[in-house]
Amino acid sequence: MIVVSNPVPFKREPEILNELFDHGLLVLHLRKPAYTEIKYRELLKEIKPEHRQKIALHQHHELAAEFGIHRFHYPEKQRKESVIQPKLNGQIYSTSVHYLEDFAQDLSGFDYVLMGPVFDSISKTKYKAMNHKNHPNQLNNNIIKIFGIGGITPGNGLKIQKYGFYGAAIMGYLWQQEDPVAVYHLLKKEWNTAGQL
Repeated sequence: MIVVSNPVPFKREPEILNELFDHGLLVLHLRKPAYTEIKYRELLKEIKPEHRQKIALHQHHELAAEFGIHRFHYPEKQRKESVIQPKLNGQIYSTSVHYLEDFAQDLSGFDYVLMGPVFDSISKTKYKAMNHKNHPNQLNNNIIKIFGIGGITPGNGLKIQKYGFYGAAIMGYLWQQEDPVAVYHLLKKEWNTAGQL
């Protein structure tokens, strides 16, 4: 299970992110589209050094070496319009897709993708759920890990696994809750339980 950061500043954000890592979070996608490099760096400085390698940078990739980060996310638009930097040994690349047709493009070099919205998006209300026929179980011989994103809440973990996703990426629902860490535990428990059914 992946967590995507709140795109806007969040009360006690560094403390909550560190607590999520301390409680077992393995991958955090740091997505702050409006942050300057200075503000992005300030937030990274607040993350415990032992957790920084678990961060995937959505912006300001140039800060990776400074903070010992080796995960890089390339949003769909950037993947289609820009030249992606050659991947060095030990680096992990991810990208975003919205349709099965996107898999016809060359996604070699990417280790996994975020695909959605699986359900109606919570953080981006105009983004409606993808057609349920447009899910990974429709792909033959998936060669890339696909994480479902969009509208993931307690109660739909089993569905997202039935649809054929490798994992889940949670964002909107988590950051709307008073205690994101407790909600993370709840979602993680549900996901693990669904995987045993």
